[in-house]
Amino acid sequence: MSDDRSGGSYELVADIPVDEVRAAGGGFVLQGRGADRNDYRLELHFGVPVDARTRKVLAELLSEVELRVLRRVTPA
Repeated sequence: MSDDRSGGSYELVADIPVDEVRAAGGGFVLQGRGADRNDYRLELHFGVPVDARTRKVLAELLSEVELRVLRRVTPA
């Protein structure tokens, strides 16, 4: 479990190494397989236009990302 600054607790859902990054619409789609052997997909959408050069750099950076998905623990 992890704690945030406001004192809430979070539990790990999945650690996902990104296997694929592709441009889609106004953002990117990241895909990978977690340690639980499930496939995960994350879609990022930007509210502002992103030029081709910036998009290329972002895609390169995002391809080296490992996503950590956490969810807030609800009190019993």
